Amino acid sequence: MKKSLSALLGVSLLVSGLTLGAESSYAESSTNSNVKKATQQLNPTIQIPASKVKKKEKNLFSGSSKKETRRGKITEADAKRGYIKDEIIVKFKTNKSLSSLGDKIKVKGLKLNKTLDKKLGIQTLKFDTNVSTMKEILKALNASSAVEYAEPNYIYKPAAVSDPYYQYMWGLKNTGQYIDGAAGKKGIDINAESAWVKTKGSTSTTVAVIDTGVDIYHPDLKDNIWKNPGEIAGDGIDNDRNGYIDDVNGWDFYYDDDEVYYDEEYDAHGTHVAGTIGAKENSTGVIGVAPNVKIMSLKFIGPDGGSTDGAIAAINYAKSKGVKVSNNSWGGGEYSQALYDVIKSSNSTFIAAAGNDGDNIDSYPAYPAAYDLPNIVSVAAIDNQGNLGDFSNYGSKNVDVAAPGVSVLSTIPENSYAYGDGTSMAAPHVTGVASLVLAANPSFSSAQLKDTLMKSTTKLSSLTGKVASGGLVNAGLAVSADIDGEIPGVSLNGNSISSTLNASTDKDDVYSVKLTKGEKFTVSLSGAAGTDFDLYLYNQNAKTVNSSDGIVAYSEKLNTSSETLTFVASADGTYYLDVYAYKGSGSYKVDVKYGATAGVYEDTSTNLAYTGNWSKVSNSSSSGGSYKAVNEANASMQFVFNGTEVSLNTLKDNTQGQAKITLDGTAYWVDWYADKPQYKATVFNKKGLKAGKHTLKVEWSGKVHPGAKKTVTKVTLDSITVK
Repeated sequence: MKKSLSALLGVSLLVSGLTLGAESSYAESSTNSNVKKATQQLNPTIQIPASKVKKKEKNLFSGSSKKETRRGKITEADAKRGYIKDEIIVKFKTNKSLSSLGDKIKVKGLKLNKTLDKKLGIQTLKFDTNVSTMKEILKALNASSAVEYAEPNYIYKPAAVSDPYYQYMWGLKNTGQYIDGAAGKKGIDINAESAWVKTKGSTSTTVAVIDTGVDIYHPDLKDNIWKNPGEIAGDGIDNDRNGYIDDVNGWDFYYDDDEVYYDEEYDAHGTHVAGTIGAKENSTGVIGVAPNVKIMSLKFIGPDGGSTDGAIAAINYAKSKGVKVSNNSWGGGEYSQALYDVIKSSNSTFIAAAGNDGDNIDSYPAYPAAYDLPNIVSVAAIDNQGNLGDFSNYGSKNVDVAAPGVSVLSTIPENSYAYGDGTSMAAPHVTGVASLVLAANPSFSSAQLKDTLMKSTTKLSSLTGKVASGGLVNAGLAVSADIDGEIPGVSLNGNSISSTLNASTDKDDVYSVKLTKGEKFTVSLSGAAGTDFDLYLYNQNAKTVNSSDGIVAYSEKLNTSSETLTFVASADGTYYLDVYAYKGSGSYKVDVKYGATAGVYEDTSTNLAYTGNWSKVSNSSSSGGSYKAVNEANASMQFVFNGTEVSLNTLKDNTQGQAKITLDGTAYWVDWYADKPQYKATVFNKKGLKAGKHTLKVEWSGKVHPGAKKTVTKVTLDSITVK
């Protein structure tokens, strides 16, 4: 029995079209060094011509197709390029080093390149190829009593992919080949092979495909389907006591049963998505971006679409099983506060298709992609030339990255394969990359994962102003990037951070933080015993933490990691907090506070950010002996504080008018007028505020007290009290 649908979203699958297989019936160094690591080089923007190549024909695939494996020969030239020509890897014996080689260093032109493992004594050395050959260097080093072994620095490349349709998967490797009748542009891909050198994903990473059903019996998927370790198949018992009986591979929230694959036609979409994420590397069909991950099928979309409650149930199911990334190639509903709240609290990264209306969703929001949440990654679609798909939604604020979404080949039910167009096809590429990043960095938070995906993209001119990152997701850079080791770092979310540092291998953790003019920023650091970690805050113009240039506040006491810094922002902007390991390795904790804390802040305090020509008026009757006054358009004062009560105190007299006061977005009109002078008068007070950061703004309005002259519009400020 189908369950009755409530609160129907009219959820649409964000696919422009699938071209289905023939078997388908339808179409669609030193630990105490003060030298920090070098700055990472920025990726250049690749220029994409505006013109597009039209499709000429369709290529169809099915499970019955003959395998077409590619075979290559390794030439003699390839063999000669198998190692770096001017580098040697050497392991010195205990208490020995490069200096132990004596005159051989100069004779052979040897110099230290980098330390690979200090404990084991393994280093890379460079030499002058004009002075010595590789053969001569190896012979000399291996004959030395100071050296345990020396060997070439070999170059490794990923093993050739044997899955027969890989050559048609331009999104993973674009050689300029024709795909579905359209010639590609070499290099416009997600750089999968570079990532695969490091990881092809982890079997301990589970990805939730929240979609239609998934054909869990497909030969390219069956070995990568998640199995619930707490459930016994077919016994009719809710073994893990989660409210779902026999939920072995996930759950069908549309029909409310355990059959995650039900229909060849209506479960094609989820199957196609799943294949792009995690099709097995098995010499069959296609290969997924992360071919080792596990796929959890959470079906909430059926023949009549899906509902908000179904989506919420699926998200919460994934959360209960500890899933850290989900793919969501669907949309179409209006803004739902309930769905927003559940996504926000899901403890996972929510990859969302941007939609297929060709709209700017900054202006015309499409949900869930346009929800302003730090754990949502919204994805646009590009073709194999690097152009934004003509159907793809975009938005420099609400869309984060782009990925291949035109003529994407993947799995469909009943041992078949098909091309598909749509942001539905783009999103799983990003989900796959996210899975690779998690395999390389299993402790990453959703904020760190999103930052990594966005800051490691390949910049394309066609995406400038179209997506927030301006780029195409890049798996190779994402899995290897030290995103938190250099400006811009990762976003500082919340009021507390815990992580680790190592003075030899991981010296810097950099966090970006947005501050407003006059905002007070307080940071406290504590670290493991025996460590010496420091705090540095860089301004908006800083380019690297490998220099003192741009430091606006710091705390660097010797032989301790107990540090505190306080800073008041002189201008609006993004600042960069660097937690730096001067000595030692271990864990640390950072606590931050935004805004002025409890106390009285006089009109001259740097915490009060003035705009306009405010004049200082000395008066012994005022708090602190002075107050500020202004009588001009566009004048304002902004004050950011951290407390539960705020009071604004000033002079009231017959020369003043009304001011606009805004507290956390709520506006109030307050009258400063009085027949006789009243010093230190409280003109505004708010109690019972939620503990945390608040923003108070006072603006000159030009409005007068009822019955007063039109020029009586002055505004004064004396002090602000925070409790």
